[in-house]
Amino acid sequence: MQLLHSLFAFLLLLPTLASAAVFPADSKVKMLDPKGFKRAMRANRTAVVAFVAPWCGHCQRMAPEYSKAADKLSPLIPLYAVDCDEQANKGLCAEQGIQGFPTVKAWPRGGQSPPETYNSGERTAGPITRWAGRAVPDKVKDIKKTDDVNKWAQDNIDLPRALLINKDQKPPLLWRVLGNNYRKRIAVAHHRDADDETAKALGLESDKATKVVIYQPGSTEPTLYDGATKYEALAKHFKAIVEKAKEEKAERAKDEL
Repeated sequence: MQLLHSLFAFLLLLPTLASAAVFPADSKVKMLDPKGFKRAMRANRTAVVAFVAPWCGHCQRMAPEYSKAADKLSPLIPLYAVDCDEQANKGLCAEQGIQGFPTVKAWPRGGQSPPETYNSGERTAGPITRWAGRAVPDKVKDIKKTDDVNKWAQDNIDLPRALLINKDQKPPLLWRVLGNNYRKRIAVAHHRDADDETAKALGLESDKATKVVIYQPGSTEPTLYDGATKYEALAKHFKAIVEKAKEEKAERAKDEL
């Protein structure tokens, strides 16, 4: 009888143990419930969600690769997961039309855009990482010529502007993520300056190969950002720029009354 009780207790624990084992303990993949899913969608940034079930062998095989992709993409693109075997999540999984496991979807701009489903077939870190990167809407203006930098700054003068100057042909994922996250609040552009001529023309001589130039609303005077060119530091700086622009706009509105 004692053995039967012990076996019954173990069987009750199986769903919990299986769920905990889907992703490694140190994974950057965050599990979502319906409330967490809504919060992720409200953030209006690119997000990837894997809909899984703990008993699913394909999910168990994908989990370490999905976790590797989360490591590579963090903190630029958050990777989430929903356990569709949990009773509280069944309604959410039904709403998202989940009919098989694992199903991986990307929301390019949170709840503001329809999702894209991962259909590559190869559920490994590399393809998932590349696919998630391609899901980020490209809101970065590509400025080809030095003479066009001032024109871009003038055309967007009512907004704060952020210009990345480096020697690359295309903007990095970091810059595209920021351009998407701050769309319509900060005009974001990229310019390839192979010989440093543009930086010199703007009076921004620097020994840094990568330069971030900020223009405040109403001004065409460039200012060189001197912080770290990492997501956390730049996102914090961008947020401060947006808040400052809001405050100044509110002050101007008061003065006009």
